[in-house]
Amino acid sequence: MTQESIEVRGGARPALTSLRFFGALLVFITHAAYLAPFASVALAGGFIFIGINAGHFGVSLFFVLSGFVLTWSTGAGVRWRDFYRRRFMRIIPSHLVVFVPALVVTLLVAGIGLFPLLFNYLFLLQAWVWDFGFASQSPNPPTWTLGVEIFFYALFPLFYMLVRRIRHNRVWHWWVATGLLVLAITIVVGAILPSGPPSPAFPSGTWLQHKALLFFPVTRLPDFVIGMLTARLVQEGRFLKIGVGWAMAFTTVVYVATLFLPPIYGYSGMWAFPAALLIGAAATRDPRRPGLLESRPALWAGETTYAFYLVHLPLLLFALYVAGNGSLAGAKMGTVPGILFLLGMFVVSLLVARLLFVTVERPAMRRWGRSRRTGPGLRPVTVGGEDTVRSDDGEPERPGRAAA
Repeated sequence: MTQESIEVRGGARPALTSLRFFGALLVFITHAAYLAPFASVALAGGFIFIGINAGHFGVSLFFVLSGFVLTWSTGAGVRWRDFYRRRFMRIIPSHLVVFVPALVVTLLVAGIGLFPLLFNYLFLLQAWVWDFGFASQSPNPPTWTLGVEIFFYALFPLFYMLVRRIRHNRVWHWWVATGLLVLAITIVVGAILPSGPPSPAFPSGTWLQHKALLFFPVTRLPDFVIGMLTARLVQEGRFLKIGVGWAMAFTTVVYVATLFLPPIYGYSGMWAFPAALLIGAAATRDPRRPGLLESRPALWAGETTYAFYLVHLPLLLFALYVAGNGSLAGAKMGTVPGILFLLGMFVVSLLVARLLFVTVERPAMRRWGRSRRTGPGLRPVTVGGEDTVRSDDGEPERPGRAAA
């Protein structure tokens, strides 16, 4: 059964903005689990067991959502130089601003070489590096996803043309095939790389398995493509009629299953369908019936997602370094203090991220990220009774703020 015929093509989807922060929250949970300052070994182990795959799903959600919003908001007459300018201004200014504080934290807790610093962080190429010792030398390890996104952006015009050319009655076939391809890649990698040196980054699996399935841009490309196919199905009014609640329930069942499957299946292979269903369900919500995802707090957090993603790990590492008197291993606390510490760091990260968003990301986008024209690539839409201009990531901008 497909969705009811509501006006979904071309309009802003605020629920997707909120969903972005859900992905960032999952990444925070995984990092908090690995760095949890609990003195109790049992509690720390239980936290890792429960939260180990949260960040993996969060990253998959980001990649699928990226394919969706770019396809959703790209018109037939888009100027690709405007597209790439906007992508650059979305990523680079905040990334560079976080560089100095992240580098200071890294020098305090670990140290880093000059060449890895330039290669991995400034040029965002660590996702292509197979040597763990080199790839791990980054002031802000989560930025590996930015390098993957840049790879997606480079290929987007080609895949946009291919996705638009798929016959109307074959889009679902390609959607299912792409999701199965994500799972098949996991099976093939498990067969080709069944064993090897343990991963220094995670408590289970090998480094080659992690690299091939979690970090490598080429094997993550199908996540991006299934997002593009989901956008086309939603635009054509042919996506499944499934509520966000049911999509979340399905995602939860899959998540619990991954905790008991071989660890390799929790890296990326199980997440394409849950992520695409969740995004499709959020995108097809009736805008006449706003709910939690459209609430002001959810949208406020959603706007801050990218900045939160950039700042949360350096802040968490620095706080643990201070709490441990100059040693991450020394930061051990009781259950209640440890929980309060992590909750406090979440709040601090969110507030710092909001400051970064307000002072860097949003001004950069308004000043340099907008085209002066309104056309198929930047189409006027109506949001809350006001005319707006929707950008190529599906987010609305008020009139007069589209200056290049």
